[in-house]
Amino acid sequence: MKLTRQLLLPLMLLASAGSAFAQVEKVAVRTTGISCGTCAAFSEIYLRRLAGVDGIKISLSNEAILVSYKPGAPFQPKEIRDVLKKTDVGVLQFQITARGRVLEQGGQQFFVAGRDRFLLYAAADAPRPPLGSPVLIEAMLNDLVDPMELKVMTVKPITPGGK
Repeated sequence: MKLTRQLLLPLMLLASAGSAFAQVEKVAVRTTGISCGTCAAFSEIYLRRLAGVDGIKISLSNEAILVSYKPGAPFQPKEIRDVLKKTDVGVLQFQITARGRVLEQGGQQFFVAGRDRFLLYAAADAPRPPLGSPVLIEAMLNDLVDPMELKVMTVKPITPGGK
């Protein structure tokens, strides 16, 4: 009976983390090579074709792109890298804003945002999100490892009203 409870709690938390509120909402992309209007225009066209993308804002002076997602959309950093590569734009860094929950598995903490799952990078200066509670985080993403890693910068609890 005790083993069943130990298995059910993580499964229930995982199921609740996949609810409608949990997802990567915005991604700020620091780039190289997006300094002219032509490459920015083509980058925007290609990014808008990605599934779930709701909006694109490009700053030529900062060489940065802000991608926002529709509710329920998956976050796929490899697709962002691939479409930007078509216009010779490189990705230096992803910073995400996401809603989800922190779960613990095998002694490691994971942030689950809808269908996306990230290993929390244990940095001394990073705030610790509470286990199991819905939170809104801002974090730096390392998408070049598996599982993807997050270094959390800010954590805000999500109240029952959604904010």
